[in-house]
Amino acid sequence: MFAAGVAWADDGEPVSYQVQIDAPSDIEKLLERYLDLYRWRDEKKTTPDSLQLLVDRTPEEAASLLRTLGYFSAKITSKLVHEDGRYRATVSVDPGPLTRVRTIDFQLTGPITDDPDYYKRALERLEAGWALSEGDVFTQSAWSDTKQRVLNRILARRYLTAHIARSEVSVDPAVNTADITLVVDSGPAYVLGPVTIKGLQRYPERIVTNRIDLQEGGEYRRKDLADLQTDLQSMPQFGAAVVEAEPSPTPPYVAPVVVNLQEVPLNKLALSLGYSTNTGPRAEAQYYYNNLLDRGWVGGIRAKLDGDEQEGELSVDFPQFKSGYSHRAYVNYTSSTVEGLDTQTYKGGVFRTRKEDLIDRTLGIEYLRERRVNADDQIERPQALVAYYKWIRRDLDNRRDPKKGNILQLEGAGAVQGLATDESFVQLYGQGVQYWKVGTGDVAFIRLELGQNFTQDPSKVPTDYLFRAGGANSVRGYDYQSLGIVNGGTTEPGRVLATATMEYQHAVYKDWRAAVFVDYGDAADSWRSYDGQTGVGAGARWVSPVGVLGADLAYGIDAEQWRFYFSLGLTF
Repeated sequence: MFAAGVAWADDGEPVSYQVQIDAPSDIEKLLERYLDLYRWRDEKKTTPDSLQLLVDRTPEEAASLLRTLGYFSAKITSKLVHEDGRYRATVSVDPGPLTRVRTIDFQLTGPITDDPDYYKRALERLEAGWALSEGDVFTQSAWSDTKQRVLNRILARRYLTAHIARSEVSVDPAVNTADITLVVDSGPAYVLGPVTIKGLQRYPERIVTNRIDLQEGGEYRRKDLADLQTDLQSMPQFGAAVVEAEPSPTPPYVAPVVVNLQEVPLNKLALSLGYSTNTGPRAEAQYYYNNLLDRGWVGGIRAKLDGDEQEGELSVDFPQFKSGYSHRAYVNYTSSTVEGLDTQTYKGGVFRTRKEDLIDRTLGIEYLRERRVNADDQIERPQALVAYYKWIRRDLDNRRDPKKGNILQLEGAGAVQGLATDESFVQLYGQGVQYWKVGTGDVAFIRLELGQNFTQDPSKVPTDYLFRAGGANSVRGYDYQSLGIVNGGTTEPGRVLATATMEYQHAVYKDWRAAVFVDYGDAADSWRSYDGQTGVGAGARWVSPVGVLGADLAYGIDAEQWRFYFSLGLTF
């Protein structure tokens, strides 16, 4: 191939030159990216003499680059030709055979050998994580990856000063083999020391200490510190948090923990404008005060206005207790008109939540009082005092852009007639998604949603505990909450729900994917009257910093209509 450039002669006159490389395509791309001949071709101070120096040292430079790919016996020539006032640098590459790993000598030394059982288990874990095996092509990237994996696994627990004592690769170009040696010194085993908190000025220390579950004298585990840092960063009072261990270089081997915090202001105001394909244009204002009564309680006021719904809310979020539970109390007013059903709902409640690695649990009680009017001006005024429980398990390779794993959400709620409740009911609800990675960049998933409210008279049950379907993240191709019990010009909520989705996403370019999907589902008064509707369509997906953004064009087969949707992933 040829690449044009400019070199300047001694008299200041520019001369054109080309670079020609004769090599396999993968090697050609590597040289194009890293050779000085390419990197300096637009340098206006380069003279013909300095260009000749570049050409002369190109074989050595190229050989060094090829060794990173496993070519240790490459034959490389280069020359500079001057014809008709133009310069042409030519580079010819015969990569030769690839070098393969012949032997691996790995040693784990240091105080870790004093604990035979732990030492044996550590060796097994480390050897299972090697990126290079005997017979593999030796590349610099795989070798670097292997060393980093091994060291990280030792550093993860007890031995936070572990280091590589010896790293060596012996290549025999005559037979194209590599013998590799890696020796890791574990260093001493550490236990946790006292925790010091820095950076607190506005907020009480207990909102931090209640989240710290590190026992002085306990075993050092890097994951515990990383989890604490992530937890603190999620708190509304802090913009940043860094949790670090500071190991003592001399006995006793104790690692004190330092928590550095960056506080945010006491007051926060957020204004937003947006558009939802379900409910239309939207405006929202939120105000938070992050230290009510100097206890770290977060008081919030929220107002939202969109095409079909208006909402106002007052809330107080309480910091996490030592038990790991956090609490929230709120009162809320919502007015909406969707598919001919006009509802005005007053509700308030208290919820208790515990978040762990994979599982979130929420237990709460709330009181709802609703005024519900359909298109025929029939008025219903249900009320209920509801006990509620929600359990969510997220086992995903990446929460922002899942390609493998699953999510399972289960909910249960109930109310008893006579206890501030017009009609007894039990509601059960579940939703699950399973993801599969296909090939190098494609994704397939299925979603299933089921729900049922067990009650004698649904007209006395608040809408929040009944079901409608349709719209984004439900059955696309149909209007938002348009699937339910059709009564004149109104779609009323039903006692049963079932929806499902199958979707395939094909990688197109970088963070962009094309998608095709089929949705099916309905909400109804009973399973006998259930009449599933089908929607099909295609769309685009962009993996943004906040999640997977989607744009879909869907056709509702039963309704014979087209609908367009924007969405942000699947909400659980």
